[in-house]
Order: sequence, then structure tokens, then C-alpha cells
Amino acid sequence: MQKGIDAFVKLQNSSPSVKESDAPTRPGGDGYETLPGQGVSILVDVQNMYYAARNLYNSKLEFSKLLKLITRGRRLTRAIAYIVERPGMEQTKFVEVLRRNGFEVRKKMIVERSDGSQRGDWNIGISLDASSISKHVDVIVLVTGDGDFVTLADHLRALGNRVEVASFYETTSNDLIRACDHYHRLNERVLLPGAQFQSPEEDEDELEDVAEDAFAEDAISVPTSRRKPSRSPIDDLDDED
Repeated sequence: MQKGIDAFVKLQNSSPSVKESDAPTRPGGDGYETLPGQGVSILVDVQNMYYAARNLYNSKLEFSKLLKLITRGRRLTRAIAYIVERPGMEQTKFVEVLRRNGFEVRKKMIVERSDGSQRGDWNIGISLDASSISKHVDVIVLVTGDGDFVTLADHLRALGNRVEVASFYETTSNDLIRACDHYHRLNERVLLPGAQFQSPEEDEDELEDVAEDAFAEDAISVPTSRRKPSRSPIDDLDDED
């Protein structure tokens, strides 16, 4: 019996200590702890977040700040932005800017039904991607306030992943907040400074173009007087290049 205890003690003493880089960081102001070695994937519902930022703050997301805030020094494995397109929409520059800042870009064309209504979301696509990615990462962050992702959050947690949600609290489903392991409550820290629209309630075809690169560290000035018919969230984001 004593030999067994002695062997156990010897094994404990000979076990490698936890590396400093793998140890939990001290919690920040929100009490949240991170592991620098954790692999994190961030999936952004661009359409949902665009309208939330516009309606709440009359502003737009600065995606480089968003990545930094959510990653918190952890190992970013993938960052994917999901975009809904309309026929004739030109967003090449916007996509280039996203890719330059580490995002993979998924695009889907909006579907017009026979009754004239339109349908365009990435709910199924995001769910499929998250499930595929889950086996390769520790943490999946859903950047959306859409309550349709509650089932996905439950599924990922059942698979053993840590699930985090980042969004603006006022436009986020309470059920989604309850379904995740940690909620990042976003605010002005991830937005472009100043008002980005003439007014929060203005019609899409009268939105003001803003020529500012919200994603690159050194922005390039370009003319800002262009106007386009039939504007959309991606039109305005494209103007930030």
C-alpha cells in the first residue's frame, strides 16, 4: 500500500508544470478569464450586426476592433464574415478589405419569393460551418443577436465546445444569451467614431456614403460624394474602403 502511495507522489512531483503561456489570464473588468492557447473561431452575421449598429448608434462596426476585443489574446484560428448580396450589388472592395484583415468571406444572393417578399440569411450556412469547425477549435464565437441560433449554441456545447456570443444587448435574444457560456456585450468600442448616417431611420436609398476604411489601420481617403440607387447594408460597408 505504501509503495503505491509513494509511486503516486513521485508521479505527481515529476509531472510537468503548467506553462505560463497556457495558464488562465487574470479576469478583466467583466470577470472573464481566457486561455492564451485556446483556439477560437469567430463567425459574424454581417446583416444582423449592420442593422443593430445602425439602429442603435447610427454607426457602423469597425471589424478590426471587433476581432481584437473578442479574441482577447487567444489563438484566432478562423474568422468568417457572412454577407447577403442583392442583384447588381458591387462589393468587391468591401470583400477585399475583410480578407486583408483576416476574414474569410461567404456570400449568398438574396432570394425573392413569388409574393414579392425577400429572403436572405445565413442561419443554415453558419450552423453547418460551426458544426464542421467545432472539432478543430476550443471556442466558437457567434457574432449575432439572432435567437434562431439558440439551437446551434446548445448543439456546440453538447459537442464540448465553449460557445460565446457577441452582440449589442438591446437587439439580442435573451434565449441566445442564456444559451452561451459567455456573452460579450458590445458597445461604442467596436464602432466607427461619429455618426455614419444622416439619421438612424433614413431610408436605404438615401444613406450617405462614408469613404473610410474601418478595417485597415492606415485608412486611405477617397471621394465621398457618390450615391447609389437601391442601397443595402453592404453598399454602406463597401464605402468604408
